Amino acid sequence: LNIASSEKARLILKDILNDKFQIKDLKLKTKDRFDIVTKLLILGDKDAPSLLAELETTETTDEAKRYAYAAKAGIATTENKAKFWSSFVNDKTISESWIESAFVPFNSVRHSELTFPYLEKSLAELPNLKQNRKIFFVNGWLAAFVGGQRSEQALAVVNKFLANNPNLDKDLRLKILETVDGLERAVKIRKKFVD
Repeated sequence: LNIASSEKARLILKDILNDKFQIKDLKLKTKDRFDIVTKLLILGDKDAPSLLAELETTETTDEAKRYAYAAKAGIATTENKAKFWSSFVNDKTISESWIESAFVPFNSVRHSELTFPYLEKSLAELPNLKQNRKIFFVNGWLAAFVGGQRSEQALAVVNKFLANNPNLDKDLRLKILETVDGLERAVKIRKKFVD
């Protein structure tokens, strides 16, 4: 699922979703169906919105509603990213588990240009998140927001944030340093092989 991106791969995913293509001894669960639709939304597949709407009518559990919320975070528009960012940080009625499900599709590497404006904001939120969220929430938040970037500009934002916040709690600083390692590697690799 993670490597699917070509038109042929998207067609296969849709056939799997619609039970036209079946894999022996594999029965799709609700989460599997939403994962497929989420991937299609991230890829900007033209059928993805209607597939999600269909799923939302057939899958109505609270868990399915959370999956649908997360899937919608993967829609690649400036307006959608702004709406979800606002809900992540301002809407106290949204459950933490819903946000955790949504910040990964929100930060798809394919959408890094759309989510780049939220990188610095996501770092600035860390002290608040540390005080008001479960212990592992911050790790997932960082992994999604920093991990969804691959550019030198993003690395510069993280390094500037660290430099400008010398009094940041030590544990938060260490978490950022641990998470930024993947971004640093990506930047070095891209510099060596892409430029």
